Amino acid sequence: MLAESAIGDWRRFGDPRFRTYHYLAVAQGVVAVLASFDVIIPFALSIGCPPFLAVLLGAIPLVGGVAQLVVPRLLDRTNGNLRGVTLFIALISEPRGLWLAGLAALIASGIVTGPAALVVLILIIALTSILTSIVGANLLSWHSAVLPEPDRRLVVPRLLAVSLSIGALLLLPLAAVLDSLVHAVGPLAYALPFAVSGSFGIVEIYVLRRLRHPGRVIVPPRATAAPAETSPELSRFLRVSTINAAGMGLGPSMSVFIISVIGLSAGFSVMVSSIGTLTQVGAAVIAGTRLERGSSSRMLRSSFGIRAMAMTAPLFVLPLPAMAPLFLISSSMLGAVGFVFGSLAANEKMFRLITGPAVIRQHARYLAWTSGAMTSGQVASAAVIAVAGPFGYPAFGLLYAGSALLRVVAYRQAAPPVVNTGQPSAAAEAGVSAAA
Repeated sequence: MLAESAIGDWRRFGDPRFRTYHYLAVAQGVVAVLASFDVIIPFALSIGCPPFLAVLLGAIPLVGGVAQLVVPRLLDRTNGNLRGVTLFIALISEPRGLWLAGLAALIASGIVTGPAALVVLILIIALTSILTSIVGANLLSWHSAVLPEPDRRLVVPRLLAVSLSIGALLLLPLAAVLDSLVHAVGPLAYALPFAVSGSFGIVEIYVLRRLRHPGRVIVPPRATAAPAETSPELSRFLRVSTINAAGMGLGPSMSVFIISVIGLSAGFSVMVSSIGTLTQVGAAVIAGTRLERGSSSRMLRSSFGIRAMAMTAPLFVLPLPAMAPLFLISSSMLGAVGFVFGSLAANEKMFRLITGPAVIRQHARYLAWTSGAMTSGQVASAAVIAVAGPFGYPAFGLLYAGSALLRVVAYRQAAPPVVNTGQPSAAAEAGVSAAA
């Protein structure tokens, strides 16, 4: 039954009226994966970046979540021009692969080396990642403005699934040839995936210009907030999402763990990432079908449990080193399922709790809370790795265990509240009868 529903949903998504979204999914898939941290972190390590600093690199994009708080004010100042604001920011952020490819070429030529290369890398990541985060959040609001609710539930998960499919198809061959390329030409090898990503970033901007205009989008003042914006359910959603985000930040980068601690190659690291990306494709298909007909709350809660298992798997690498690749791949696959289930369920739950332009303010609040928690977790993670020094595995093991524990807490906190119906329980009635 689920398979038939999924096939029917994909046929609907294949309708020509969604053609622009098909192009957008392809462009976003290439841009997001070939200039992602799955490629950036091995590149950073290859040019001498210390492991603790490589972990901190992953915290930089999280500032974009906090920066999203300025979007309601920015929309107010531009008379609700969501399209113009998003396109302007995308013009800087989406061709980021070109800036990274240029840096790789400068490093290979010896023009930029050592600490200067790391500083330039950090600056590129800081600027483009923050802006990319804002673009992604704005696009969710854009989709909500131009698509009726049934179409939004159909399109958004399948956009993710197609993007991930494209990314996985690119990561697999990259993983196969990366080690030999790095051996032959050094850091210049990374210029190829970065340049392809940047070129498709330009294509993405062209596709965004062809999306239906969202019209004038003004976020109503907080003083006029609907009851749903201050409901206990929304507060609980934000609380458990923040706990989960802290756990996500505490878990150190798998690429750093694989290359710096386990001692495996950058190619294997990219291969693990590509397997995780392929897993995300299947998870997005399943999640999209279930969300159209099921509970976003239950899916969100299950994602916390899956992520706890993902963070537990690396703990078995030290006692069973011969099976390290299996545990690393398992962790990547479980983490992929948990991430897709969690992100899609969280977005859908937000749209179900809040409707209209006010969702922009609440989505910004959600991103600010979760990004702040993830940033705190990653700073703590980097500090532990820096202090631990040569004791690599125990430090990473402690961090993975802490990450898993926080996900368990989020899972328990996300349990549906007990509803008091006002009727006496059977035990209470028995007590009253006995007393009588």
